[in-house]
Amino acid sequence: MFGYVSLFFLVFARGRRAVQQNLGAIIPGSSPAGNFFRAWRVFWNFGWTMTDAGRVRAGGHELAWKIDGLENFRQLAEMDGGAILLTAHMGNYDVAGPAFAGRFNRKLNAVRAPERDGNLHRYYERSPDRQESEGFAVRYNSPGEMLGIDLAKMLGRGEVVALQGDRAPGDVARSPTPVCGERIGLPQGPHVLALATGSPIFPLFIVRDGWRRYRILSLAPLPRIVRERGVPKSEVIGRSMEAWGAVLSGVLEQHWDQWFEFEPVFGVGRGEG
Repeated sequence: MFGYVSLFFLVFARGRRAVQQNLGAIIPGSSPAGNFFRAWRVFWNFGWTMTDAGRVRAGGHELAWKIDGLENFRQLAEMDGGAILLTAHMGNYDVAGPAFAGRFNRKLNAVRAPERDGNLHRYYERSPDRQESEGFAVRYNSPGEMLGIDLAKMLGRGEVVALQGDRAPGDVARSPTPVCGERIGLPQGPHVLALATGSPIFPLFIVRDGWRRYRILSLAPLPRIVRERGVPKSEVIGRSMEAWGAVLSGVLEQHWDQWFEFEPVFGVGRGEG
């Protein structure tokens, strides 16, 4: 693993520089030299999470899980009605979804962006190891599809929808939001969906603890998004996004070596992300 990760780290120069740039914002005062080695730790965790995910999908070993914030997790699992899980590109979310879907007593729908490579995306769609079941499904946010309407219907049926709120690829609607001292473009979709359906947003993150060990960080739900009379919709959504940005900042500052973001996020267009 050390050899493969180090080779990938050196060859993927664009991704390495992006991680270094992001770390410079997450860790104020950090040096470029220090962030070079910190970036390697990000690649190291990424290599292990991808390996663990591949082994589990192939029917290999089970992973050990620990939950921080068990009371929040139970609140989510036991509540009536739909709920939104908001997470980031961290840890083994591809494995955690199928593993914990049964805990919610209702269907968990994980939303993913299509793979950039068309052949790879078609492979994942046809792959027999997608681990979908009666209680778990993957929904791809493909261009031109009205996924938002489908997600609103799922929430209306009392299901859980899991979304990633740390990246706004392509033409996804975004809004400049304070994260780690800078304003970056985060996706508006999860918050618009929460406002439209009245569903609560539960921040949840996954981090790697060590050899085949992972931890779920289940945090308290964000304040409910309620449309106030005379208050613009953009302001209501903006407050929710700022609350999410504060949560995301705290997690990134503590677990910077677990954020698998290989494109520059901070300082890009100064607010456009």
